[in-house]
Amino acid sequence: MTLSAFREFYLERRAQHGDNAPRRHKKFPKLTAKTLRGHDMTLRYLEEHFGPGQMIDAIGSLAADEWLVALEGEKLAKARKVGRNYAPLGEQSIRVHIRNAKAILHWARSFDLVTANPFNDFVGTPLRVGGRGHYVSLVDFEKIVTAASSQWRCMFGLCRLAGLRRGEALSLPWSGQVTDPGGERHRVGVDWERRRLGILSDKTRRYRELPICPRLYDVLLRAFDNAEDGQVTVTGLSVNNVVRDGKRLVRAAGLTPWPKLFQAMRSSCENDLKVAGIAEPTYASWMGHSPTVSRQHYVAPLESEFAAVTAIGE
Repeated sequence: MTLSAFREFYLERRAQHGDNAPRRHKKFPKLTAKTLRGHDMTLRYLEEHFGPGQMIDAIGSLAADEWLVALEGEKLAKARKVGRNYAPLGEQSIRVHIRNAKAILHWARSFDLVTANPFNDFVGTPLRVGGRGHYVSLVDFEKIVTAASSQWRCMFGLCRLAGLRRGEALSLPWSGQVTDPGGERHRVGVDWERRRLGILSDKTRRYRELPICPRLYDVLLRAFDNAEDGQVTVTGLSVNNVVRDGKRLVRAAGLTPWPKLFQAMRSSCENDLKVAGIAEPTYASWMGHSPTVSRQHYVAPLESEFAAVTAIGE
């Protein structure tokens, strides 16, 4: 299959359904629109370098390496022209395209469209930039929610006290039923009796349950009592300008907004679970990722942990 034909076939197939045959060892879920856009750009880069008529099963590791060199330079700048200026790709972006290419060719290999994945030996792990980010203390959290509306208290509470992703917090319903890619039905939303949240992640398409701590329970209960008629989601917030408006509320609380506003709250929650002595596989499962991802991108030594050790013997 040529690159041009494969690109059309791949994007259509991954957008419409997941390849989840029950007897297959590897299962491929339907991709989100955001992920598809990224994979589409990677395939466009491949087409520009090799030509639309290039047979995908004829791309070897050496050719893949030449493509990456072209990505780093000016040879593929036409596809990423911004206005009148060329926007060169940085190392982080190149690693994203390596990761995309690996996933795309892995899918192609599972359906015998290629015999080997030429990108297997290339490193697509994201660079760690600026450590694990800002730790949002519970004291600062209380300052923020004091300056916020009931809807925004829910938003900040779900991210800081339950560790939800921004999109998960925005889309969380009060109650509902969903079907996961494997066809199993789950209850999502707030389970008041069991004090749990049921989440089907838009990012991973995996279902998980996580506990509601007492402070979050109070925030959710007050929000439920004050919810407008017909409000389906817990926050009731629009997805538009949520970072901008969130930073405005942080400033209103007398604080300086930090980078990755909601992700920092999520990682702060996970660090608190670590300090509380919750087992790593358990809190990683609650967060919706693996322990490896947790160690690489979320948990880090806190100032309180340094202080606890340096105070020994005093």
